[in-house]
Amino acid sequence: MSDSLRHLEKAVELTNTIRLFMIVKSQFIFIALFFMNTCFVARSQTQVTKRAWTAYELWSQSISENLLFQNDSILLDGNLLIEKDAKEIGSVRPDAWDTLSPEIAFRKYLSVAALPAKGAIITMLIYPVYPKEPMSGGKLEFRVNGRDPIIYEVRHFWTSVQVPVEYLKQGENLIEVTVHGTGVTFRTPVAVRYENQYGSVGQTSFSSGSYRSKDGGRKWTSSRGEYPIRLKLQAFHGRGALQTPVINLSDSAISGVLLRPASVEWVKFKLELHKANGGKKMIRFRSGNTHQPECGGWTEWQLLDQDFLPADFHDRFVQFEFSFEKNSDDRSPVLTGFSLESGWRFDRTIKGRILLSLAVNHPVSRHSFYFQHEDPSLAALLDFRQRYQLDTIVNGASNEWEKIKKLRGWVAGLWDWYIPEVELPDMLTWDARQILDPKKESIRKGGFCLHYAIVFAQACQSFGIPARIVTLNYSVWGGHEVAEVWSRDYEKWIMIDAQFDAIFYNRKTGVPCSVLELHDIFLNTYYPGNEYIDRDRWTIQDRNYRSANIDPEQLPVAIELGGNAESGKLDKAYVWWKAVSNTVAPGYSGGYGFFNAAEVRWFPRSNWLSNPESMPVSHGRTHWGWDGYLCWTDSKTPETPEHRYFIRRPSDIYSSLYLIDFTAEPAAEGILRINMVTDSPGFKSFEITDNNNSVQSDKPVYLWKLLPGKNSLEIKSADIFGNTGSSSRLVIDYSPKKV
Repeated sequence: MSDSLRHLEKAVELTNTIRLFMIVKSQFIFIALFFMNTCFVARSQTQVTKRAWTAYELWSQSISENLLFQNDSILLDGNLLIEKDAKEIGSVRPDAWDTLSPEIAFRKYLSVAALPAKGAIITMLIYPVYPKEPMSGGKLEFRVNGRDPIIYEVRHFWTSVQVPVEYLKQGENLIEVTVHGTGVTFRTPVAVRYENQYGSVGQTSFSSGSYRSKDGGRKWTSSRGEYPIRLKLQAFHGRGALQTPVINLSDSAISGVLLRPASVEWVKFKLELHKANGGKKMIRFRSGNTHQPECGGWTEWQLLDQDFLPADFHDRFVQFEFSFEKNSDDRSPVLTGFSLESGWRFDRTIKGRILLSLAVNHPVSRHSFYFQHEDPSLAALLDFRQRYQLDTIVNGASNEWEKIKKLRGWVAGLWDWYIPEVELPDMLTWDARQILDPKKESIRKGGFCLHYAIVFAQACQSFGIPARIVTLNYSVWGGHEVAEVWSRDYEKWIMIDAQFDAIFYNRKTGVPCSVLELHDIFLNTYYPGNEYIDRDRWTIQDRNYRSANIDPEQLPVAIELGGNAESGKLDKAYVWWKAVSNTVAPGYSGGYGFFNAAEVRWFPRSNWLSNPESMPVSHGRTHWGWDGYLCWTDSKTPETPEHRYFIRRPSDIYSSLYLIDFTAEPAAEGILRINMVTDSPGFKSFEITDNNNSVQSDKPVYLWKLLPGKNSLEIKSADIFGNTGSSSRLVIDYSPKKV
């Protein structure tokens, strides 16, 4: 090629990358750019792209398992829960409770595989009988493997008993529990065997490791179930894994959507993983030529034993998975960063000119915990909707949000609410039709918060509105069950309290709040500065003290009450029922309002009808002993010792639904290949408007034939009911190649 041609090619490349104008406003990106205006068939010179991620950047963009971010590094999670009771804990029937007194003692065997440990806590679910409340002097004695007793004053229904790590041993460990002092009595729930669909996430089989003595510990017999006695070890998980975001190895997409054809020639990377004293690492990768694996054409995961990809690798997009094990001296490997270089060339075989003038896209978000939504087409949901004439309930709603509020009001008026008595049967159904069955004894006497949440959630699901259950609580005695729904109108998750016909909203914006938004407001209001929640000092008196000088009108949130809730049998002074109280707890509303957002736990799925397995027993009737919740933790909200799974990033629970993430890339002269991905429960089709022509497709790829001049493309996700999310858009001016 002559020097003049080389100079001409460089000039054309520069012209192709000059941005004529850019206006960025909200999610809308207005940009005009000449693209691929070239007459050369030959490929350009090799380009080199270098990218690097700090540990924080990698952590915030990845999905992970058994890992956490700490001190600018990614480490193995350092907390292990050992339990044998969560499979069946929570029953309120009489034979599922036992008494701990001066005459009656408990034993529990727990197997410890992960030693050494930096620390250990015994956490046990226990309810005072005398003295009547926690923090009133009632004490327990714990003996571990026959060592000196640990005397502990009960300050919360879940104990936090510090155990010297030298008391523990590899294998079976014996924990004995007695009362300390005369006249002291406690009650504890016992995990008794149920049908297989009720069970723990971590412990999949029911085995007996609990024993009971009636003579102060001289003779022992097997308990009728498992006592809720657990160990939380400060010890590293044996293995952790991290999946990087999808990485574009060549030229960046213009406005995040428009890809210039390119070919990848080589890739090498560097993983900054410090793993002295043993430990193993494993690297896998998968790749494809679409921007997300769901668009199709990607490889399966493949092992990689080097720091570069194979010589025959040419895909444009790649994703890595790094997994590693703890070191031989029980230290975690430390991941501090990741960098990558790739060599690639522009493909200049397509000669037409493209001018991009508008791009509106909604990039998909990833989360470490896979959430299973209920299928809205399920026959059981349709039956529920028809049986209770829910279409009549929502009649007159002008949009989806009005429909949600009408369903909330209907559910709020179903019962004359009060807390069910302990002698009522266990709640073993999450089917709204059975909960509303007038033959059910528990329903004849009244519903409680979980009843409202489940019925409301399934009412929403029957219209294609995703909903899930969240458990909340504050102080020793407090606790509540609410729902979060995905609102297409607001494009966010919103907390709905159907029991009180209530929502909270931001005073400034008028936008309804999610549970996590309420949690953050709660912390900023009542735990300012460096103060954190200490459950051992978590009394109602402490709550009242913290709220004494708070003006409800100055809080950043306000409550909307629909007015359909009933409470005829409740004492009107009962604190949960007060919508606003300036004397007991300013700023508080039904169910303690956002006071309850101190501890937050999500039920990890909403497909209770199609998959009734691994469900908690009588959820919400005891202090949330099931081990499958996704529990929020942050600097002011320490991990609860009784639970297993913890969320530290909002993206792990607040994924966006019904939005379209797409890219466009020339497939041939005058044709753009549109690759689409969406997270849409009940998905039916992509609703595509192609230059005013309507097209429906359930395929993730659409070939867009461009016309000379201005071209417009709009894409929406549609579910089985015809509900659609916000649109993604692309506007292109196309000039065909000159003949």
